[in-house]
Amino acid sequence: MRNNILIYSLVCSLFLINVGGCKEYLDIPSESTVTEKDVFGTYFNFQGYVDQIYKLICDPLDDNVVSPNYAGETQSAGSISIAFRALSGDYVSIQGRGYFSNGSNQQGMWLQGWKAIRIANVGLANLEQLVASEEEKRKIEGQLLFFRAFFHFEILGAWGSIPYINHVLDANEITLPRFYEYKEKRDYQACTEYIVEDLIRAAELLPLVWEDPTINMGRITKMTALAYQARALLYAGSPLMNEFSGNSPVPDKEYMRRAAEVAGTAIKLAEENPSDYGLIDFNNYTSLFATTNNRVVWTKETLMGRNGWFIRSAESGGALFNNRLKYIIPDNATYGSNSQPEGITQNPVDRFEMAHGTLYKIEYDQDNNLRWGYRDPRFRANVYVDRDNPVNDTKANYRLELFSGGKTMLAKQSFSQTCYVPHKFWPKGCTTKPSNAATNNLRVMTPLMRLAEVYLIYAEAQNEASGNANSKANGATLTALEAVNKVRMRAGHVPTTATGGAHGDFRTMIINERFVEFLCEAMQPWYDIRRWKTGEALNNTSVLTLDFDKDWTPASFSRRELLKRTFELRNYWLPFPQAQTQIYSDFPQNPGWE
Repeated sequence: MRNNILIYSLVCSLFLINVGGCKEYLDIPSESTVTEKDVFGTYFNFQGYVDQIYKLICDPLDDNVVSPNYAGETQSAGSISIAFRALSGDYVSIQGRGYFSNGSNQQGMWLQGWKAIRIANVGLANLEQLVASEEEKRKIEGQLLFFRAFFHFEILGAWGSIPYINHVLDANEITLPRFYEYKEKRDYQACTEYIVEDLIRAAELLPLVWEDPTINMGRITKMTALAYQARALLYAGSPLMNEFSGNSPVPDKEYMRRAAEVAGTAIKLAEENPSDYGLIDFNNYTSLFATTNNRVVWTKETLMGRNGWFIRSAESGGALFNNRLKYIIPDNATYGSNSQPEGITQNPVDRFEMAHGTLYKIEYDQDNNLRWGYRDPRFRANVYVDRDNPVNDTKANYRLELFSGGKTMLAKQSFSQTCYVPHKFWPKGCTTKPSNAATNNLRVMTPLMRLAEVYLIYAEAQNEASGNANSKANGATLTALEAVNKVRMRAGHVPTTATGGAHGDFRTMIINERFVEFLCEAMQPWYDIRRWKTGEALNNTSVLTLDFDKDWTPASFSRRELLKRTFELRNYWLPFPQAQTQIYSDFPQNPGWE
């Protein structure tokens, strides 16, 4: 039988992604003699089919002038930037580029996600054709189940309740409803139950560690499946998602209990396998995000990301510096990159504690010792400040001039709009003026899941489930307090307390800890604002920077408002593409975007 895997009478997704979009992943001419058995009959060929999905994983930095900063971490002079659009509450334009792009010419989660889900379903429907060892069959099925769950979860978390597509759709199945029940759960939580079901099975099937990490680095593992199961349950139990599922806008303790138990299992596995998993030493913290040694960005803390063996050569070296890091690099004349940068605002800088665990105070703005010194060590690992030299300490002309009137701070679109520059993805030594070995060997990646988050998921979920930060989940080895302190103390920071230290309660401390740990990294801070329903309190609040003179005269330091933030009720969810909501009545638009 000739290959008919790509049947033109089938839709590529629920939302009628055109056939041309499907063809790129399995377009075999009608005259071809390749059969379905050729594609799915051997482990080698079937794995090649699965490998297409890895390339559909999105990276929040995978576009020009695009960042993962949806939560107000940064600001830019350019209205094209994610930061500008997010702070303005413009969630229609925010989807014009970047991770959540839904444009036909973009490679964001909307189109990539539905395409990946269909590939996974076609693969699962053809598992019986695979002639391979039991271990090989388990690996194929585990990856397909994980990806079906993962891409549903990414769309669900941003847009809200969606159908769960767990089979290959035909042309008569394009009217599946957004809202439904499953396992006595409704809407968002009903979809989560499908996701969790697939992730449980994926974790049973996938290896804890793949053989030959040089070849298989970046592949999905049991740990990845457990981590995403924990995150899915945590989100489902959060106030916004609980309310969106027909309940009260409060944490659901049962979901939190389930999240804690899964996260606890993952942590225990990691600690039992320290050569394969663990929090990396803080001296190597930036290697989680970038390297300058021409090596793939992947550590034993990394559980998920668009990298590993499938990295594209076009994303390397100077081209990467010029393109994907445009949103970071200020002052094109000095550093290169043709930038339209986003500068970190004062608001997140205030969230980094002092070295002894107390909160930052506004009066410290005028103290040259306390303003940028004597802080949580993660502050300087995340943020460049005035007088820092991101290129070479021996060359004064490369120092950042972020004081008022400084060359890095000129009032132009290609210069920083704030006095703080992201450091996380810009390792020391990289510039294209002139180009050098560090830049030519640069690699960057945004981890979509790392072990540090699993510790923080566990801490948050266990505290919410039990009301006691000194408690342990069933089968876990750590208390909620011990888990969060693992992350803090890895950075060389002081431990916190069961009452949240200077923050006053454990929940507030955990949310702040997540913001600090994941600053300018993926979208966790944006999800946290939404799932805890704190966005409304941010509406019409000031987004700030700090002005000062070249000599750091204490009295010259003053805060300046960049803009007023917009966060309305409708900003808790992204709007669906309007045309998709007009196909049938059972797929309504999100509130406020009609």
